[in-house]
Amino acid sequence: MRLKPALAASALVLAFALGGCASTQSGGMAGATANAYPGEILSPAARSTAVLGDNGKPLGISAYPAPIDAVKAGDMAAFLVMTQGLDAADRNSNPFFNAFLALDRAAAGDTAGARTILNIQDDADTADAGSNLYAYLDAWFLAMDGQPDAAIERHRSAASGMPGLTAELSLAAMLEAVGRPDQALAVYESLTPSKIEAPEHQFDPRGLLYSHIKTVISRHALLLQRLGRIEEAKAVYQRLADAEPEEAISYAAALDSLETGKNLKNKPLTVRAAFAQSLSDVSRTLQEQRIIRKIMMGGRPDGFDDQRSAMDQVALLINPEDDGLRSAIIDDFYDNALYDSAAHMVSVSPKPTASLELAAGQALLMADKVDEARDAIDKALTLSTDEDRLPTLYGALQLTTLLDDEARSNKLLEELLKTADSQAERASAHGLAAEIYGQFGNYEKAATNAEEARNLDDTHDRRLALADALGKVGRVNEAIILLRTERLARPNDPYTLNSLGYFLIVNTDKYEEGYRVLARARALAQHDPYISDSFGWALFKMGDLEAARRMIESSRQELQPHRHWEIENHLGDIYWYLDRKDEAREAWQYALENRPPAVERKQLEAKLASGLTAPAPEKRPLPDVSLTDGEVDRQDI
Repeated sequence: MRLKPALAASALVLAFALGGCASTQSGGMAGATANAYPGEILSPAARSTAVLGDNGKPLGISAYPAPIDAVKAGDMAAFLVMTQGLDAADRNSNPFFNAFLALDRAAAGDTAGARTILNIQDDADTADAGSNLYAYLDAWFLAMDGQPDAAIERHRSAASGMPGLTAELSLAAMLEAVGRPDQALAVYESLTPSKIEAPEHQFDPRGLLYSHIKTVISRHALLLQRLGRIEEAKAVYQRLADAEPEEAISYAAALDSLETGKNLKNKPLTVRAAFAQSLSDVSRTLQEQRIIRKIMMGGRPDGFDDQRSAMDQVALLINPEDDGLRSAIIDDFYDNALYDSAAHMVSVSPKPTASLELAAGQALLMADKVDEARDAIDKALTLSTDEDRLPTLYGALQLTTLLDDEARSNKLLEELLKTADSQAERASAHGLAAEIYGQFGNYEKAATNAEEARNLDDTHDRRLALADALGKVGRVNEAIILLRTERLARPNDPYTLNSLGYFLIVNTDKYEEGYRVLARARALAQHDPYISDSFGWALFKMGDLEAARRMIESSRQELQPHRHWEIENHLGDIYWYLDRKDEAREAWQYALENRPPAVERKQLEAKLASGLTAPAPEKRPLPDVSLTDGEVDRQDI
């Protein structure tokens, strides 16, 4: 597989390097579901999340076999009612159950009721909260009650039991929200290391630490910007730019945003917005810790993280207008193929936005609700303003391309290229144009735009994309030079190895070299489905059909609950040569239905009509591999 697919729910908006902007809390929730579950004690925000049946009424708890099923549906009303119905002993067995109920009470403005659920008394100094989690929540309840001094003191007492950097980030957010920005700045300054090292690639162990550092510095810079201390904000943020010099153009755009406010929604934090942000930080860190523990015990992360999803969804009840948090929940649903749930999460938002409608459009498209997806795209384009027109065009273009609407895609591309203003925007626009033209088989235009994107923003990702585009127009040697140069610069990056190895086995007869490169890539990223697919295809090219089948079937398994057209296409070819014709046609049919690019779609149609006529690849001895395989000598460039 050439490259890991770029299209994901979170990729539907153009994100500059700055992120984490919070929105302010506005009025209450309204709508048809405001009176759902009339006999239950639920916040209006929780009631508004109810999934409705065809009769317009909530499905209710009978629709869900277990609370996790309500979480997977985005139905916090049902989840909380089911949680309320647990025996006291069952609720007390897990501190999160009572925490969820307390948070919903707080969402309703009943902080006294929230503290009662957690058995927290007014004399917080002597009260036994039962856990650091309860003490942390109590601190925020006090802040919501307008007791900043008590809230801060209580928060400090809970800090030792909070995971990762969440105690410090939460305290900084609280200090800012209660009007003590200088103290918040001091917290951020204490968290910033003297030396910042960016990870080399996705699998670099430094990546996790770096993501937290980015969070700290981004929030530090945003606070300074809100205070009007622009030069200080830029100086703080420049530290990230210095750590990633290759991303200079993107960071320049972010620094410009700090100065001009362009593409930067940066309103002051309210207590509710800060609390929701903090809850999300805690849930993310707890998930990271669970993943790390599982990996250290020899397992691998998989499946739906119900605890994180429940935590984030309940956090959203505190501040329903937090589009960043809502988008993260939608992304999580999308990653777990819960497409109806993702669309539901958009439908219950207090205010429709272009970005949310695009997220709904992508989910609806994956659920094969094509007409509804088109409507969502139209609505997104209508809702967009001058401020968010560019990211809206990005999302709309990606979706119209998947819908195979070439005419509309070309029209939107024209607008995109005219709208892009800064160097970073124009580079991104040309990069997307290359992708879109490639999808429709216009490889010459794809290569031209890929070159322009690279000229404007000479980064690793742009060079890889250009190499792929050059290969499709027959400029193979130029592409190989690019890929081998990247290999020299990133010797331990499995995705760089994957790009080089796959290019060699698809575009040249250097199968042995490609095999060795891909073997090293897989050794560095054993469970990545895209790399496994590439290595499996190398095995196919070497004529080892059974080994190829096992490898690519494993990549299919790793990708679940999703499937990818290219993996299915490869499997179809292998099944055909193994005389498993029915399975071959089934795989090809699925690949065809999974919206492949135009050229590949025609090839699949031909395979379904006539099968394969070329002979199976000749069986070759598999070359020996070692840890140094895939290394490139400068003389080869």
